[in-house]
Amino acid sequence: MNTKKATLLLALLMGTVMISACGNKDEAKAAEGAAPKAEATAGKADAPRPVRTMQAGISSLADVNYLPGEVRPRYEQRYGFRVPGKIARRLVDVGQEVKAGQVLAVLDSADVLPAINAQAAQVEVARTDFNLQQSELKRQKELRDKGFVSGAALERQAAATEAADARVKAAQSQLANAQNGLAFQTLKADRDGVVVGVDAEAGSVVAAGQSVVRVAQLGEKELLVNVPERAVALMKQATGFMAHLDAVPGKLYSAKLRELSPAADAASRTYTARLSITNADDALKLGMSATVRLDLAATQAIVVPNTALYTRDSTPRVWVVDRSSETVRAIDVKLGESTADGVAITAGLKPGDIVVTAGANLLLPGQKVRLLEPPPVAAVPAAAATATASAAPANAGVPAAATAPAAPVPAPAKAAPAAAATAQAASKP
Repeated sequence: MNTKKATLLLALLMGTVMISACGNKDEAKAAEGAAPKAEATAGKADAPRPVRTMQAGISSLADVNYLPGEVRPRYEQRYGFRVPGKIARRLVDVGQEVKAGQVLAVLDSADVLPAINAQAAQVEVARTDFNLQQSELKRQKELRDKGFVSGAALERQAAATEAADARVKAAQSQLANAQNGLAFQTLKADRDGVVVGVDAEAGSVVAAGQSVVRVAQLGEKELLVNVPERAVALMKQATGFMAHLDAVPGKLYSAKLRELSPAADAASRTYTARLSITNADDALKLGMSATVRLDLAATQAIVVPNTALYTRDSTPRVWVVDRSSETVRAIDVKLGESTADGVAITAGLKPGDIVVTAGANLLLPGQKVRLLEPPPVAAVPAAAATATASAAPANAGVPAAATAPAAPVPAPAKAAPAAAATAQAASKP
């Protein structure tokens, strides 16, 4: 009976010890898992954020602009008849070279010849009247000498004779004008050149002065550029002009501004500019398309990459690193023109500022950062990372993954079963 009681008491005691040991083991495991998590959370909250940076410096920006152009002759004449009429013949074609004095076109003379004949008849009438008045004046002088006419009558006859002479001269002038009209019906070139356009064909009725043939003088060539409103000021500020033609690859032509229209064209709303080509050669043909480059004065500015910019409240900003506290602060900047390397900063930055170039949208004002220097931290060997982690304080910004393996493992949870076994052995008879 006593043996059964002792056995039952011993079994209860062993069960109590085992339950207590299991509870201690679970608590130890929970404490062991919570410690790395808390340490990782604290490390994430206090660790400085690695950032890439650059030092702001002054750069020289050579600004350029491009406009389309066309090769045109320096001098171009628009030939037209001085008198109206119907074109009977056109004697030249586009692209044909002409010499000074060469006939370009002829009007139909059917309307002019009758007028010439009429004026010639008027000259004969005036001359006949003049001859009659001269004869009458001669007789009046003879009669005056004999005393048969008065002096007043002689003077009237002299005046009539002079008037007849004037009518003869007027008729001759009108005849010459009609004959000039016949000469003006033949259109001739004043200078050597090449025909670049025909504005009227044979059979067309043209007015006096209307353009019939366009002739460009051989020699100096220039570029015609239609400048938009925004580029008018740039044309005046440009230090030089260079032209490239697709039809003449591998060669650049220098030019200089000769003329800039003060008024915009009514149709295109552009300003006409003419550039003289200083090194023109025979490869340049009239009408060729060209791309004109405007070389503007070089400017000094700070250039940052596009990744360094972020916008808040429609205001561009950059993050600048404070070297003493290793924190960042936002600086409002004014942007200039875009370049191949980024964006020019016209105001807000000064040379020597440390600017964050990557991760600008993830930073907060006053946040601690760590400047990444080559080689990157990710490339450091594991052993070196471990040594650095053990030597640094808890808030030195080392990732939680590096410090988690170093966390101590609680020993009491593993020692509890051993203590229970010793108590069990001691309680045995």
